[in-house]
Amino acid sequence: MTTTTWLIKDCNAFLPGAGFRARSGILLRNGKVAAVGPDLKAPRGANVFDAQGAWATPGLIDAHTHMGMKDHPFDDNDVNEKSAPVTPFADVLDAINPFNEVFAHAVLNGVTSVMVLPGSTNILGGTGAVIKTYGTVVDRMAVRAPAAMKMALGSNPKKAYGAKGREPHTRMGNAHLMRQAFRDALAYRKKRRAKKTVEPDLGYDNILRVLSGKLPARVHCHRADDIMTALRIADEFGFKPCLDHVTDGYLLADELARRKIDCFIGPNFDPPAKQENVRKGYANAVKLRRAGVRIAIISDHGVDPCWFLPIFAGIAVREGLPEEDGLRAITEWPAAMMGVERRIGRLAKGLDADVALWSRHPLYMGKAVRVWAGGEPADETALRETHAYRDL
Repeated sequence: MTTTTWLIKDCNAFLPGAGFRARSGILLRNGKVAAVGPDLKAPRGANVFDAQGAWATPGLIDAHTHMGMKDHPFDDNDVNEKSAPVTPFADVLDAINPFNEVFAHAVLNGVTSVMVLPGSTNILGGTGAVIKTYGTVVDRMAVRAPAAMKMALGSNPKKAYGAKGREPHTRMGNAHLMRQAFRDALAYRKKRRAKKTVEPDLGYDNILRVLSGKLPARVHCHRADDIMTALRIADEFGFKPCLDHVTDGYLLADELARRKIDCFIGPNFDPPAKQENVRKGYANAVKLRRAGVRIAIISDHGVDPCWFLPIFAGIAVREGLPEEDGLRAITEWPAAMMGVERRIGRLAKGLDADVALWSRHPLYMGKAVRVWAGGEPADETALRETHAYRDL
C-alpha cells in the first residue's frame, strides 16, 4: 500500500447530493481518502497539488466490460468458453491480461475500476470480477472476486449453439438450459447433504451461491420478453437478478421499479447490431430513472471504449437524465449495485484514493488531466513501458 500523502487543493469536488462543491480540498493518505472539504491543511511532508478550480470526481466505474480478455483483433479471444452452453465454472481472473494497453488508457482517462465479465455466448458463462485498472497482478487488482455470475438470454446463445446443431436453437431452449442448470445444482446439493458420494463440482457450487443470494446474477437481455423470462426464472428459483443491456427496459419500467431490479444500461453509442436491440438509445436510461430504477451506464468494452464513459453519460443527460444522475450512474450507483460501495464510487473518508481531475465538467467533453490511482498519480511514462501503451 502506498504511504504517500497528497493534498489536492482548490478543486470542484463532486459530492452526491450536493453536486460540485467549489474550493474543496481532498486529502489522500495511505491509499485512502482521509478527508474532503473546504480549508483543508496539508500535513507535514505532504505533497500538494493545486487543482486551480478543476473538476474532481472519484475514479469512474465501468460496470460491464471484457477488458484484458480480447482487446485487439490479433489477440487470443478468451471472452467466451465455447466448449458448452453452460460453463458456470469459468473464472475471468484466469483470462485477464493486466498488461494489455487498454488498462493504461482506462486509468489515464479517469476510469479506475471495472467489472470484467465473460461474454454472452453461454447461458451461464462463468464468474466476473470487479478490478482496478491499475496494477500488474490481477489478484491484487481485484476489489471483489468472484463478483457475479454472468448469464445470457436472447439471440447470442441460440445463434452460437444452434448453428452447431446443439441446444439451444430457440429462446425456449435458452430458458430450458438455464432452468436445468439450476435444477442440477439443487440435486447436487441434496446429494451432498445426504452424504452421498458426490465429487465436488465448482460449477454447481457457483450456481448454489447464486441461488442463495451470495453471488449476484448478471443476466444479459435486450428484448422485453427476454427481460421477463429472466425475472420469471429468478422467481421460480428464489433469487433476485441484475439485468445487463436492458434495451427494452423502458417498456417495462414500472415492473422493474416495482421489483427494485438494478439495470446496467448500454452500450448505446453505435447503431443497433441486431434485431433484438433495434430500440437502443440513451432515452432508455432517462425513462428507467423516472420510474425509479437504479441504473449504471456501461461501455461493454470492447464494444465501445470504456474511456468514453463520461461521453455516454453526457448523452443521457442531453436526452433528459438529471446531470447528477449522469455522474452517479458512472460512480456511486455501479459501486453500490456491485456491492463494492465501501471501497469505491465516492469521494468520502475511508474509501480508496482513486481521484480524477478534469479540465472541464466531465460530462461535457472534459479531459482527465490528472488521475490518482490508489493514492499515487498515474505515471504515463511507466504505463507506456509496461503496457505497450500507444497514443490513441
